[in-house]
Amino acid sequence: MRKLVIASMLALAVLASPACKEPDPNKFETHIERIKDPDKRSQGFSGLEALVKTVATAQENDDLLQEFADKVVPVFEEIWDDAKEQQKNMLTICLDIGHPGCAPVWNKAIMLDGSSEAREATMIALEGVKKSKAEGSLDTVIAELEKLVADPKNDGGDEQANGSVRELMVDTLGEIGSPKAVPVLIKVLEQTIDKQPVKVHRAAAEALGRIGDPSATDALLTATYRVPDIPTTTNIAEKAKIALAAIGEPTVKRVLAMLKGEHEEVQKLAAEHGLSQVNIQMGAASILGAIGSAAAADDLVAYYPADECATPAEEKKEEEDAEEDEEGEELDVAIDTAAMRAQFANSMGLIGDQKSVDRLCACSTWSKNPGDMFSIAEALGRIGGDKAVDCLANVVKAGVYDQDAVQSSDFVHEIQWEAGRFAVLAANADNVGKVKEAIETSSKADPKVAENSQTWAEGIATIESCKADLACYQGVVDDTNANWFSREVAAINAARLGMGDAKVAESIAKAYKVRNPDARVTMAWLAAHVMQGKPCPACADALDRVIEDEKMSRPPAEYQLSVLTARYSMAKLRGKSGGGGAAAKPEG
Repeated sequence: MRKLVIASMLALAVLASPACKEPDPNKFETHIERIKDPDKRSQGFSGLEALVKTVATAQENDDLLQEFADKVVPVFEEIWDDAKEQQKNMLTICLDIGHPGCAPVWNKAIMLDGSSEAREATMIALEGVKKSKAEGSLDTVIAELEKLVADPKNDGGDEQANGSVRELMVDTLGEIGSPKAVPVLIKVLEQTIDKQPVKVHRAAAEALGRIGDPSATDALLTATYRVPDIPTTTNIAEKAKIALAAIGEPTVKRVLAMLKGEHEEVQKLAAEHGLSQVNIQMGAASILGAIGSAAAADDLVAYYPADECATPAEEKKEEEDAEEDEEGEELDVAIDTAAMRAQFANSMGLIGDQKSVDRLCACSTWSKNPGDMFSIAEALGRIGGDKAVDCLANVVKAGVYDQDAVQSSDFVHEIQWEAGRFAVLAANADNVGKVKEAIETSSKADPKVAENSQTWAEGIATIESCKADLACYQGVVDDTNANWFSREVAAINAARLGMGDAKVAESIAKAYKVRNPDARVTMAWLAAHVMQGKPCPACADALDRVIEDEKMSRPPAEYQLSVLTARYSMAKLRGKSGGGGAAAKPEG
């Protein structure tokens, strides 16, 4: 009996004693201790990887991420040289965590020696630096990029691999956003095409735009002439233009020098490629339009080729005089002034300054060429005001395309219904009656005009209903069920009434999803134009969401211009200065 009692007491004692606890897998210390022990290192990394995946996706995980940086990173530094087999694990874990505190680990890996292992480690580390915007790795990335600029042998490979490390380094520096990276990025941008694939040039232009340092202006302006690239919507010229738009106002002086033929490096490079001054001027005008600064308005007006725009009597005399000219004096006739007027008009419209109206109107019905008449009418519609309305009303009633310039006689009056849209966009409650009367007059004269002008009645009704009420216009902009033209008219009137108002700009940016390619261009342009040179990240995000959501569905080609316009606006809205400033409110 006594033996039985003792046995029972021993059993109770065992049950009552505390159990031997397993180390907590949810604590970093558990895995750190194993990682420090070479015999348990593999087990430690497995456990840590599982914990990190949980931590990285947890809500409100800032404290845990910082704890990782404080406790785990020093251990990784300590064992790095001795744990070569686990170096990739360390880099991948740090990439998953995405905390700038991992910079000491990434700095150890960013080093190319020509081996595939070093290249892979460098790429993983750079992705981590980029993800976390780790300023602690800034100097390391700059130093390694400098080496590759001097000697790119360790970043070669096939067509896809060649330059990939430099491209990622450049992208990473742009993401960090430090002006300290500008000198090396300029070196990258100025590399010759035989030493560097063009994708690296494009990435450098993009990075310089994100950093927004005006000292990059000249390098961006010359990149188009320095680096041959295929004509696409993502080529070096477009990347440089977007970057200049992001930097904004500080670039205008140098772009104007380019317009006037006073930018020595541009002139030299253009001459080497056999490009004319007209080509340079059109490029400069395009950049100024993307920037959107009113500071460029006077010079665009001065260089706008309107001198040949004449009344019928003047035109006849000019033709008679031309017949008497010697054959050798006809060289200038080869210049496509219609294309030049179209480019300048587009930029004047994007800037939106009243100073441009008289010059634009002088050529509004003269050329009978769709190439420039449409762009002139569109620009006047964007600028708005009494003078623009009067001019457009005249185009609605009297505009005509040359028979040889259109596909059939049914379209010789196409400019009349096109100008009808722009006249409504230019109008306000005080002068919309003139537009209404002009559309009615031209519609009675030509059934084709009447048929194609029906939609404009929706916009006129919006102006007549909202008058000068900003809240009313915003309500129409926000109404996803409203007619597309009503929303476009509401957006441009809301912009004129709410210049500088971030809420108005964001509302218009959200309306970018409107299902009409022309209205989308207007929404994309106005989102930045409203902000008058001030940043609005929320506006940029609204535009970006629509573009990202539609990437898989591949919108039709007619939506491409709206995407390009949105890229310029997003660059300005995310820029440190908000890009170029807007013009004053229109008259009338």
